[in-house]
Amino acid sequence: MKLALDDFELWRRRLMTLMFVAVGLLVAYWAAWVGDRRLVASDHTSEYVAFEQAFPLADAWLLGAMLLAVLQLWRRRPSALTWLLVTGGAGIYLCALDVLFDLQHGIYAKPDGGAVELAVNLLTLALGVGLLRFTRRFRSQLLGTSPELPRAAGETSVPRKA
Repeated sequence: MKLALDDFELWRRRLMTLMFVAVGLLVAYWAAWVGDRRLVASDHTSEYVAFEQAFPLADAWLLGAMLLAVLQLWRRRPSALTWLLVTGGAGIYLCALDVLFDLQHGIYAKPDGGAVELAVNLLTLALGVGLLRFTRRFRSQLLGTSPELPRAAGETSVPRKA
């Protein structure tokens, strides 16, 4: 597989695909939670259920931000940068909340889904960090400006007057 770390178009397409997969997984999770939560619940205590029941609105925000990011990436609009940053930050924030609860309540050690919960947390963190790294690496392309030329040692970011 070709990594092509500086190929914006390749990574733009990969990122849109990855985000569509994430949207599908998020929708599937909540459909399973509503339909038969035994399929996705890592615990069955009232604390755990109450905690998970606090996430639909936040996950809906994440879902909407992801869809807007994909749409704006597809349309090649500069606002894609904003929505990628929003999505990355929201994903990391939600992951942090989930990880703290899971650690405090021993969810990772549960035989009925602790490993699944850990995998979900790691994937959410990886997506959030990946989006933020993508926006940093390809900021100029996302904004539609020409890439900044490397500076000589000691040169400031502000152009000097002649």
